[in-house]
Amino acid sequence: MIRTQQLQMSILDGAFSRRKKRSRSDKLLKSMDKFIDWRPLVKECEGMFKKSNRGRPTTPIELSLKCLFIQFLYGLSEPGLEDALIDRLSFQRFLGISFDEEIPDFTTIWKFKARLIKYNLYDKLFDAILHQLENANLILKKGTLIDATIVLAARKPNKQETGSADNKENEVKKRSSQKDYDASHTQKNKKKYYGYKGHIAVDEGSNIIRKKAFTTASPHDSQKREELICGDEASVFADKAYDNDEVKRNFRKEGIYYGILDKARRGRPLSKSQKKRNKKKSRVRNAVERPFAHFKNLYHFSSVKYLTTERNDLHFTFLCMIHNVRRGIALCAT
Repeated sequence: MIRTQQLQMSILDGAFSRRKKRSRSDKLLKSMDKFIDWRPLVKECEGMFKKSNRGRPTTPIELSLKCLFIQFLYGLSEPGLEDALIDRLSFQRFLGISFDEEIPDFTTIWKFKARLIKYNLYDKLFDAILHQLENANLILKKGTLIDATIVLAARKPNKQETGSADNKENEVKKRSSQKDYDASHTQKNKKKYYGYKGHIAVDEGSNIIRKKAFTTASPHDSQKREELICGDEASVFADKAYDNDEVKRNFRKEGIYYGILDKARRGRPLSKSQKKRNKKKSRVRNAVERPFAHFKNLYHFSSVKYLTTERNDLHFTFLCMIHNVRRGIALCAT
């Protein structure tokens, strides 16, 4: 009976592989799999697992990484990912598994993400992808575009609950509830928000994300300015929130073009020439908003899915990786 079942699975595998027309999802995942060298990413993760000859073997690292790419690319929950892996042939092809092979359950994926956070490895995965893009000479380094976007919290606590905990017992009680206490408040254009901020530095021309950061919503955008400057670019562009006279002087000394929009100050309105320069700078700077538009419209990241900064940071980092891989594929095709 088992032999017959395996034979049926092999026949089905062959039948589906001979389909002439493939879905857009299948084509995208195939191009991503071909573009990414998974070996450096797997190597970064190997230290997370203890080797043992007993018990159930660990799910292959490459398989777990690919599951996360699918999850964040299509905005799936862990249970939703498990169901999709069972149903979607394109996902199974991307993972490199056949009908008769075991699908990772959602707890396995959840634990894998927890390990990435525990060992602080997701930033190294981002760097590994970026290194591949740099080796392919896709990063131009002629300019860096900096920006931040607000991402709403998944669940907002009541007003009386947002203060600091009275004692350790109250803090534990908060953490066990289904409300986001890591997020913070901010205000933009006279509108109040509760959530987080994603910060990126994009390579001018290629639109590849070279640096990224993830914070709660309350810190001012400019607090991440120095962290997002790469150091090898010829120019830096950003909106007026990043404007700083000292930074401007330092850029001039170092021969870096100051493409940050000038900001009017009390008693110092912008001159006509400054307004004209700001318009020119904005034309270049506007490209940095495209990744954020993709994150929110394509990948369902207008609000976060998790209740801690670390898990949401991991989600944001994988979206940056996915964006970079897709940019790399597009640039290689031109």
